[in-house]
Amino acid sequence: MEQNLVHLNAIGFQSTIAVFFDSSLRGRPFIIPGRAGGQVVAADVSPAALRGGIVRGMTLSHAQRLVKDLIVAEPNPLKCAEVNKCINDVISRYAPAWQNDGAGNIFLDITGTRRIFGPAPDCVCHIQNEIMDKVNITAAAATGTTKLVCKVASRTIRPEGLIEIRSGEEEAFLSRQDIALLPGLGPSLMKTIRVTGFTEIGDLAKLSDAEALSLFGKKGVLLRDSAKGIDNSPVCAAKSRVIESRADFSDDVLDEMVLRGSLVSLAEHCGFDLRRDKLGSAAIALKIFYSDGVTAEGREKPRRLCFLDRDIALAAQRILKKTVDRRIRIRSVSLSLEELLPLGFEPDLFEPETETRNRSLQEAADSIQNRYGEGKVTRGIVLAASRNNMPLKNYPRIRSDLQNGLIRVNPC
Repeated sequence: MEQNLVHLNAIGFQSTIAVFFDSSLRGRPFIIPGRAGGQVVAADVSPAALRGGIVRGMTLSHAQRLVKDLIVAEPNPLKCAEVNKCINDVISRYAPAWQNDGAGNIFLDITGTRRIFGPAPDCVCHIQNEIMDKVNITAAAATGTTKLVCKVASRTIRPEGLIEIRSGEEEAFLSRQDIALLPGLGPSLMKTIRVTGFTEIGDLAKLSDAEALSLFGKKGVLLRDSAKGIDNSPVCAAKSRVIESRADFSDDVLDEMVLRGSLVSLAEHCGFDLRRDKLGSAAIALKIFYSDGVTAEGREKPRRLCFLDRDIALAAQRILKKTVDRRIRIRSVSLSLEELLPLGFEPDLFEPETETRNRSLQEAADSIQNRYGEGKVTRGIVLAASRNNMPLKNYPRIRSDLQNGLIRVNPC
């Protein structure tokens, strides 16, 4: 059976959600801030700000010069997650499989649903209308046989509308489209394309294997095939990711300093991975393994996303205090960061001065580790605890100098 796929493309996803939860922003120029290259930029733009000349990716200082009364709206990843849950509830009634990236791009596989919901355009109309009714989000939609063709098609009609690309029409449709609409073209490839003078996707599709390789390197043939509409990638929901690390003690412990130090060490290890992927954690879990084989678990959902080592460690210590209720030695502890959501913004704009300092300190520590290797910077409590059966981290280069191999910290 031939695939029948759909791409929903919601423009201004974060700004629409901001208005949905704060009606005072309706009709006013505002941006949702983000960060790029060390600068605060417009991650999303309201329609009024767009009319004022502000575009996504523009620096905050430039945007404020263009629009004097510009509002910098506080981003809210948790509200975005709430809206995405509503959207998922809608599409789950129509599509056996879907893929939601959480930022307004959704792929659906409605293959085999024609007898239930009618032709693909009819089915998509029902989905668009329900999403509009529930969360006031308008999405451009495209139906076709591959994800790539659907994505290009939705880009041609956004911010709203519906387009159908029928089987056999893919290459003809793509051939006259602006080459910038083709997914996967980064700044480096676009620079090469500008030199070649190509302007339409069809220009790429005409290349031979040898020409594609000579112009674009080892990925040239793949790029040429994409221009022809060839795409075998399936629609599959992203797995719920968890960042987890465990500390295994060589000698069972009950010392509070060692336990606190191990949690700080685990928080540093997990936090570094979290920030590297520009994520925040909406839930933190801790598992305790006692020496007699008994386990205990605790979990906390902070009021805001956690992504600083300090906040993760404090949450873990609160969970430890609530969870450990036995005077039995502990063999190991495991820390998990769950319900991961993209940060996509610069939180410093909305935090008191103390939080700004904490964030600046964290950025400095991450910068050192990115340059010289993970584990080159740690907190004093970790070093103090390392003298009592707790090593610094799961970093063999420095563990032997400080901990004498007394404990292993294992990333899961």
